[in-house]
Formats: sequence, structure tokens, C-alpha cells
Amino acid sequence: MADASSDEPVRQSPDADSLSTVRSVGLNGDDLALCLLEQSEDCVKILSIDGTLDFMSCNGLSAMEIDDPSRVLGQLWWTLWPDNSRAMVEDNFKNALGGRTVTFEASCPTAKGNPRHWSVNLKPMIARDGLVVSVLATSREIG
Repeated sequence: MADASSDEPVRQSPDADSLSTVRSVGLNGDDLALCLLEQSEDCVKILSIDGTLDFMSCNGLSAMEIDDPSRVLGQLWWTLWPDNSRAMVEDNFKNALGGRTVTFEASCPTAKGNPRHWSVNLKPMIARDGLVVSVLATSREIG
């Protein structure tokens, strides 16, 4: 039996093969990531394993009407939600941290107080060694 290479990801995404196409046209993974973020109107966030908001896309900042990212970056993500949603949002984050993709809907006003209803998807980001290293959170306004 041949030994598995330690360089192979534990969970290889079908999209990983698409990177060869990206490279063939002269782009790299960073170029692709930036193009995907700029294309999406969704609020794309990266949450650390303790729940801290580490990154929010520019379009996400706009959707949430956040003029100064430093007001939200570094905060526990669920503390940015209304009091009546915090426990549910934190529980969903913990489920994602456990390795499951989670989807939920909840209301959360923008930073300027405008009401919004969101569909939220939480996907664990898994390192090559199989450990969850962060959570990708994508929110889309649905009403």
C-alpha cells in the first residue's frame, strides 16, 4: 500500500482543479480570491476559532453600512448582532467550528440602524491536517 502524501489536503474541494485554469490564463490564487470577493455582493467574513471577526469584504462593509472597519474588526462576531439573536448566532458558530456547514436566517440592522434580514452560511475552513482553523461566514440580505 502506497503512503499518502502529507501535502494532500484532507478534504479536496472540486473547485481546487479550477486553480489550474486560473494559472493557465496568468492569474494566481490571490488574484482569483480578490476577483471573487469583488464580484460578490454578499457580506463575506472570516472568523477566528474564538469567534473574532478578522476580515470583512468591502462589499460586506457597504452592505452593513460600516464606514470604519476598525469598529467591528477584532470584535466577537455574535456581539455585533441584536441581543435577542446573540445566543443563536453563537451556537451556530460553534456548530460550524465543530466541522459542519450551517445555514440560518436572522435580522440584524446595519451599523446605521437600518433593518435588514440575512441568510447566513457558515463554513468551517479546514487546514491540510484536518483541523478547523477559522470559519467563513457569508451573509446575504433577503428582505
